[in-house]
Amino acid sequence: MKNNIRLGSRILFVSLFVLIFSTQSIFTDTVSAYENVPTAGVAINGKMVDGIDPIKIGGDYFVPLTHLARILGYNHIQFEKQTKTYELTDGSTVVRTTMGGTRARRGDEFININPPRWINETGYVPLDAAGALFNANIYFKPENGSIQIEKPASKYLVQHGDSLWRIAEAHHTTVDALRRVNELGSNVIYPGQYLKLPPREQMKETEPAKEHRPVEENNPAPAADVRNSIIAEAQKYIGAGYKFGATLDEAPNLFDCSSYTMHVFAQNGIQLPRTSREQAALGTTVSLDNLLPGDLVFFSTPDLYSDGRVGHLGIYMGNGDMIHASSSRGVHISENFMSIGYWQENYLFSKRVID
Repeated sequence: MKNNIRLGSRILFVSLFVLIFSTQSIFTDTVSAYENVPTAGVAINGKMVDGIDPIKIGGDYFVPLTHLARILGYNHIQFEKQTKTYELTDGSTVVRTTMGGTRARRGDEFININPPRWINETGYVPLDAAGALFNANIYFKPENGSIQIEKPASKYLVQHGDSLWRIAEAHHTTVDALRRVNELGSNVIYPGQYLKLPPREQMKETEPAKEHRPVEENNPAPAADVRNSIIAEAQKYIGAGYKFGATLDEAPNLFDCSSYTMHVFAQNGIQLPRTSREQAALGTTVSLDNLLPGDLVFFSTPDLYSDGRVGHLGIYMGNGDMIHASSSRGVHISENFMSIGYWQENYLFSKRVID
């Protein structure tokens, strides 16, 4: 009996040791497991913008996650040391990925990726996973030893665990649209296969799943007064500059669209989350015909994202006008904005956060 107990204890100990070792190996690679390679230039849509230091693991290229994120405008970066999880924000969407994890989160959707690695206290991500995380086509170009980034992506590299349904969900389109554009006779797809993405007009987010999320408000004034104060506050920053992925510390001199609305509303006791997509999940839906000053209007940004996500927002002022921080003009007023072709084509929906 005692021998059985000792044997059981040993088995339990060995099992726990193996589990702990396996868990640690998810996060850490030994020095011999990777190969240093020369610094690579990074080109976005053919234009060289930076350099990066990749490594090779098993013949695949990996790049430092935070460096690549900043190149792509994901400037707000948080790291959870205990779980080795990164949260990356570009002003539109929050991306979360854990070292060793095969599932990541982009906005409200889960996506499959080849696992990032934790090496020498640095998070590295394989190029195909980076493409899935950041909605881009990212690959190594051996002719000149560079990392090439096509953004927004016109195609998607199928990851392990993907299905047409999951890819369609992540890109705000349909399985039928994916099958048509790729001339697929069935729903069977394979890891490593490139799929063309449907035309941009077939990839538009209807609304984030977590609609009607409560708004944190600390302003006892009547709603009409709050609306007037919001518009007055918003106009104080006309002429402020634009920076993609601007940090909150750069306000009020530099904004992106969502840091601008976040700042304006905060001055009136209303706490909005950081990204445009998170802000789109607040409040209640309102039609264009029933807009009131202070309502938020949301748009896709096809020149940045091919997945049809919420990519831009502004504050409705009344009389058909919108005040917002745009990449071309900074903070300004777009008069009668729905008569302008660009806003017509990319309008998604509007939300009311002041009741």
